[in-house]
Amino acid sequence: MRLRAFALALSVGAVAATAAAAPKTSGAVSVKGGEGPVERRGKKPLGHVLARHLDMAVAIDAQSKALEAQFGAVSARYATTRSISPGSPYVGGAQRNAVAGNLRNYNETEVEAGLPLWLPGQRDAMEATVSSGVIEIEEKIALRRLDVAGLLRNAWWSAQHAAREVDVARSRVAMAREIGADMTRRVELGDAAQADALLARNELLAAETELAQAEGAEKIARVNYAALTGGAPPDGTLETMKPAGNIENHPALRTPLAALRRAETQLQLVEATPIDNPDVGVFGRQEHNRQYSTDPSQSITDQLTNATTVGVRIRIPLPTDGRQEPRRAEAMAEMARAKAEYEKARRVVLAEVKAGRANLAAAQKAARLAAQRLAVANEQFNLSRKSFALGEINAFDLYRVRQLQLDAQRAQAAASVNVGQAISRVNQAQGYAP
Repeated sequence: MRLRAFALALSVGAVAATAAAAPKTSGAVSVKGGEGPVERRGKKPLGHVLARHLDMAVAIDAQSKALEAQFGAVSARYATTRSISPGSPYVGGAQRNAVAGNLRNYNETEVEAGLPLWLPGQRDAMEATVSSGVIEIEEKIALRRLDVAGLLRNAWWSAQHAAREVDVARSRVAMAREIGADMTRRVELGDAAQADALLARNELLAAETELAQAEGAEKIARVNYAALTGGAPPDGTLETMKPAGNIENHPALRTPLAALRRAETQLQLVEATPIDNPDVGVFGRQEHNRQYSTDPSQSITDQLTNATTVGVRIRIPLPTDGRQEPRRAEAMAEMARAKAEYEKARRVVLAEVKAGRANLAAAQKAARLAAQRLAVANEQFNLSRKSFALGEINAFDLYRVRQLQLDAQRAQAAASVNVGQAISRVNQAQGYAP
């Protein structure tokens, strides 16, 4: 009996060593100076998918579509700067007829055509305002793309966490079935009590329950990611660590700078437009009447008089503080707001980059420690299975050691995903949105 138990222990130890191989992951991430890339079992890396999935996500993003429409609306203002007049030309007319007095059958017809005039420097100032407005919308589009990239990154790593939980749960089920079969044989041979078989059965049911819950969570995470991308699954390699670049190229900093430039050009336009645009028009007047005297001392006369008149009419508004000061104050307030937004965004971006790099270093260290812990737990469990086969420990002690191994597997799975998530966080903080 002792020799048979020893042979059984050797076979169990070999199987356990195979089952305790390095864990898998579905979110393969290359870590510069850290752990090497790992892949989920049965999945092949598809290349860096962030750029492709980001294009798909932006294409169906409502805010991105609204910004694109706004870009077209702002660009349409170039038509005004190319026009000969800042406003619409006009055509007018008048008709008058005498109904009393000494002008009999008098009528007058007048027709006028005119247009507003550009003020000196106004056209160039308006064109600069339109150009700065277009650039501001472009920067807002870039910033929204970065925001969508952040949503994708969060959804991606949520799916990877869920996938790793499924891997651990499947490993738990496989090991529970293996130990359960071993327990059943030992009970049949009389080397173990029925309570040990019930304990193994309980562990198998718990493992299968955990697997069902983990698979459900994974399906939900994958559906959420597909909803962002329009159907693309979170498979392959998301991205690699990008080198640090010029922080001033961050979309969160370029956007308030573009808003500041637009406010400056708006102030220039206000200064170039101290009054409303003057109007100039050309008119023609045609008069027809029959004149006679109504003085009793004079003889009645009947005289036909006609006249045609052509002239120019101009209207020039006068400048007032009531018109100009509110516009100037509004433009300066917008400049102050844009400066404050830029300073705030710069502080936030620098803090996020610093925090992201610190988080990455901590995640890489935790991943190394988790891998070491898992190696120790695997060795400890292998020894415990041998001891259990030799009768040196009972089933409760074996499952207690198995629980330590499960905890180490979960910690290592989470730590490996956290490294990739930390890389994405650094890229997001640096404004990387391919």
